[in-house]
Amino acid sequence: MIALIRGNVYRKTDSALVVVAGDIGYEVRVIDTSVFEVGEDVELQTYHVVKEDRQELYGFANGLEYQVFADLVEHVPGVGAKTALNLLRATTAARLVEAVREQNVALLTSAPGIGKKNAERILIELRPIVNRKYAELVATEAPLLEPSILADVEMALRSLGYSQREISGAVSQLGDPADRGAEELVRDALQLLSEK
Repeated sequence: MIALIRGNVYRKTDSALVVVAGDIGYEVRVIDTSVFEVGEDVELQTYHVVKEDRQELYGFANGLEYQVFADLVEHVPGVGAKTALNLLRATTAARLVEAVREQNVALLTSAPGIGKKNAERILIELRPIVNRKYAELVATEAPLLEPSILADVEMALRSLGYSQREISGAVSQLGDPADRGAEELVRDALQLLSEK
């Protein structure tokens, strides 16, 4: 199995990178291609999916993203690699862990291809894993914003064309909401994004 790729980004598509390592180009599906540049050296933890008719590689620059992806694929019946990747494209790994802890169906159903039944199955199957494996993360990285306000802020930023990575980075810097509404939080997030 291919567990890690260290190489150079040769080409990007909407959903994948071609990474050249040892004179071989590997197509690696990633959460967000916009955070990578052609010509950039990368190191990706990979999840290797072998099927009857093809093989697929899914790559993660972040260890938490890799772990959450692997737990979704390996422990939730009916959730394959593409569905797991779509979930991580719709929200961050840390927020997904928090959603499982809070049993927040709405956050999961906001991802393309995740219906209520699938979302409920994910919450049930991952809850014991989250409680055991990610307890420290949940204690230290729980979002400060109410989930409904957070969803409004993320939706507004997404409609303006920002990637999930950019949105997550800005939201994590908003700090204590201190009675700010979604509109004011969006303005603050836009200010943070414009400074980059």
